[in-house]
Amino acid sequence: MNTLEDRIKEFHTNRQQPTREMKYKLMADNEFTFFRATCHLFYEDLARRATLKQGPAVWVCGDLHLENFGSYRASNGLVYFDINDFDEAVLAPASWELLRLLCSIGMAADLWKYSSKEAEELMLVVLKAYTRQLAEGKAYAIERETSPLLIQEFFAMAERQKEKALIKARVDRKKEKLKIIKGKTLPLEKRTKELVRQHVNDFLKEHYGFLKVRDIAFRIAGTGSLGMKRFVVLVRDLRQDKLRLLDVKQTLPSSLAPYANLAQPKWSSEAERVVTVQGLMQYALPRFIGIVPVGDEKFILKQLQPTSQKIDHTLCHKKMRNVETVMTTMAQALASAQIRSASRRGSAEVESLIKFSLQSLWQATLVQTAVDYTIQMKSYFQEYRKLFRAGKMN
Repeated sequence: MNTLEDRIKEFHTNRQQPTREMKYKLMADNEFTFFRATCHLFYEDLARRATLKQGPAVWVCGDLHLENFGSYRASNGLVYFDINDFDEAVLAPASWELLRLLCSIGMAADLWKYSSKEAEELMLVVLKAYTRQLAEGKAYAIERETSPLLIQEFFAMAERQKEKALIKARVDRKKEKLKIIKGKTLPLEKRTKELVRQHVNDFLKEHYGFLKVRDIAFRIAGTGSLGMKRFVVLVRDLRQDKLRLLDVKQTLPSSLAPYANLAQPKWSSEAERVVTVQGLMQYALPRFIGIVPVGDEKFILKQLQPTSQKIDHTLCHKKMRNVETVMTTMAQALASAQIRSASRRGSAEVESLIKFSLQSLWQATLVQTAVDYTIQMKSYFQEYRKLFRAGKMN
């Protein structure tokens, strides 16, 4: 097998500067961020293990970790708490998604100042809540009124983080131009800007005729997706006479694809894969979502919402009761997404998921695999940090 340095560089050969360089720097920051940014390593290492072949075929977001949950405003105007990143989505055994989530708990434990034993206990909390929800065979939408208090805070945050504040921070309202903000946006060359403007306007004219493009900039956001083409688009909503922000993001093949041995649907584009699976797994899609062709590529367009609505794992620091509440809700969201998307485009029926939840042998194996791989991933992080500090990742 290639060295860690070779594996990481090879995966990122199709990523762009300067945001690829930003990603490499973030990866050296802490263990959890490194884990978030290296989904490809996880499946390269684990795909051949029997543990990851367990369970019926389900739709997975593919990169399920603690910060890929959060609250968002859906196209119906209501706010939901759910899984919110589907770039890596494929059809895979049910254990894939669950194991990735369990490992993310182990990788965040040091930041929370929890022991390995406490991290393992949290993994068991997730497993218990997941199998209990799966055994019911019924998918639930996680809404404000029915959520525990800590999760309600995320709904309240979504309500407080008004679009007006986002516009104020990002836009010169008088000129109706995007601000170029260090670490958030970069200017675009004229040719690229006009190309994106033309295609986005064509899409909006067909699907959302009340939205008109005013300005475009390159957007810097995320961790795993850094290095991909991504734009922030300022539009005027003629229907309500207000400014809005849209996110237009490139879609690349899923890093899970080489390891998913199950027959996959034939997608017309990677963007279709992501949007379709998101529609199957989420209770409600976010506002203005759609697929936009730009040149020879397909991009995903949706409303840009405040990033603070995502789960921040640091909120769980030294608060075991709080973190158990969050973990239980995440597990319920995962099980509900798998039930909701059952019997769709090749996934197993609900009865298979219920049967899987009642089996006990795979559960202990899965937790032990998560514990063992957490140790391996922490070792990778220490090796990577040395490589980065030595200038090897330039």
